[in-house]
Amino acid sequence: MAQRKTPSAPKTSGKSPGVSGKPATGGAARSGSGRPAGRAPGRPPAKKGKSIVNQKQTPWGMIATTVAVVLFAVAVVVVVIATHKSNSGGTLASKGGQAVDKNDPYRQPELPAAKKIPGVTYRVEGLHDHKDGVIKYDSSPPVGGYHSAIWANCNGAIYDHQLANENAVHMLEHGAVWITYDPTKVTGSALDTLKGYVQNQDRMALTPYAGLKQPISLQAWGYQLFVDKATDPRIAQFIATLKFNPKTTPEQASCTDPYWNAAAAKASRPGHPVDQPVS
Repeated sequence: MAQRKTPSAPKTSGKSPGVSGKPATGGAARSGSGRPAGRAPGRPPAKKGKSIVNQKQTPWGMIATTVAVVLFAVAVVVVVIATHKSNSGGTLASKGGQAVDKNDPYRQPELPAAKKIPGVTYRVEGLHDHKDGVIKYDSSPPVGGYHSAIWANCNGAIYDHQLANENAVHMLEHGAVWITYDPTKVTGSALDTLKGYVQNQDRMALTPYAGLKQPISLQAWGYQLFVDKATDPRIAQFIATLKFNPKTTPEQASCTDPYWNAAAAKASRPGHPVDQPVS
């Protein structure tokens, strides 16, 4: 009688049932999608730690811009405050490189009447101390600045030679109008016309002056006018407006210097000012 064959045991994969070695519950250990059973489908949970993409960056550009704006605003406030304080004390904008100060007779604002005369220029000349020797001036002829302690007479004086600037500038301080002319271009009747403005007129003086950019120039303290002809009507306007004008005369003093005699007048030449009495 033939022996019955015993059925062989089913083959296994070698893996324990379930993920953890325990029998899986609720069906197969894994669903057909390959996800663990019991976990909802979706993105896997993010790992702990900062993402490079989401990490916040410090806005250095915005910070720098903000600081610059704040500093600029502070600077503007400081300038406004300083300007207000200066104006309250009389100081205004500069004119010719020096500050205008309505409380200082040497730094007055430009006279409106003089400003209306075409061609008249104005610059503040606040430096007025007495200095010995040759002085370098900022205009030619000069209209103010340091000067000799001895002034040339400006009581209608007509000089036949060019004076030292240092002696002439001092007479401007006393309210004189100093007329200068190029001796190579102004002669005869033209020269006589200029003399007519000066002769026997207090606070007036006339001298030749080499190297003028135009034939004739007129100077008062801080003011100047150049013209081509002795008949120019602006000459009379300049004299009428600025001669011994209390608003443009820094020092109310005589136009006759007791130390200015014939010897002093002869000795005063360009580059050789008279700083001491001459006998």
